[in-house]
Amino acid sequence: MIGQKLSDNNPNITDLSDKNRPTKLADRYAKLYDNEWTDAFEDLNAIYNHEQKTIAMLTVILKVITYF
Repeated sequence: MIGQKLSDNNPNITDLSDKNRPTKLADRYAKLYDNEWTDAFEDLNAIYNHEQKTIAMLTVILKVITYF
């Protein structure tokens, strides 16, 4: 009861049951980078044979998927 009053509407107290708290989001993005991004980079780089073009294409893909 007291703990709930302390954390209720208090941005300085982290709700550990929140699946989208900053540390959990950071973990998900780290896993995404380590697994999916690396695989996609290697596959696209095999096509483009140019690191900057590969990164540019991955950036475009990332921007486009935010619309879905």
